[in-house]
Amino acid sequence: MAGKKQIHAGHRQRMHDRVSQYGLESLAEHEVLEYLLYFTNAQRNTNPIAHALLEQFGDLAGVLEATEAELCQVEGVGPASARLLHLLPQVCTCYNRSRTNDRRKLQTVEQMGSYMMNRFRGLNKERVLLVCLDKNRRITNTSWLNAGKDDQVDLPVQEAIAQAVRMRACNVLICHNHPNGNVLPSRQDIEATAELARGMYLVGVRLLDHIIVTENEFISLRQRNEMSDPGGIKLDLFAPREV
Repeated sequence: MAGKKQIHAGHRQRMHDRVSQYGLESLAEHEVLEYLLYFTNAQRNTNPIAHALLEQFGDLAGVLEATEAELCQVEGVGPASARLLHLLPQVCTCYNRSRTNDRRKLQTVEQMGSYMMNRFRGLNKERVLLVCLDKNRRITNTSWLNAGKDDQVDLPVQEAIAQAVRMRACNVLICHNHPNGNVLPSRQDIEATAELARGMYLVGVRLLDHIIVTENEFISLRQRNEMSDPGGIKLDLFAPREV
């Protein structure tokens, strides 16, 4: 018995090390469940429970979408384990809501892209989103500016400038989506961005970036060097604005 416990403890440690080094995405679905159940089963071998859950509900998504009562019907799953598994999708929902919080700071291209992808997720028509930020890159207002066709939308330059002035923005981001899955900017996208940057510059607002998103990826026009800097001034995306 002691030998089995020692072997099991060694297996747990190897799983902990693997997750620490490579993340949960390195695990198969049954291993993800096995690992999560460690937190409610201090000594028990959770591998058979994980396999039983998958056999009952089909896949990881099915397990996490099951009710607590349904989960408790699987041998080895107690109330604490059922509650943990049932709450995980809700935790993810809260996390994604926090990532799109309207007081969130957007300091890096990665943060901007992640924020925009969450805002555009599930949209099947092209839309344009204007994000107004203060001098510290904290979001102060967001506005949907235009709804287009499945694969085309015009960038409403004057509307965007008027909204930025109305919101007293120091900085703005513009974003639109490509539902067709092609994330690359069109010539029209690049020209409209240059026009918007010039217009914002004239009213004392910085256009930090134009982000284009699809369901699975995003690009930054500034990062691709496809944005012009009005007035011949090279804008540092991360430099604080002088006030």
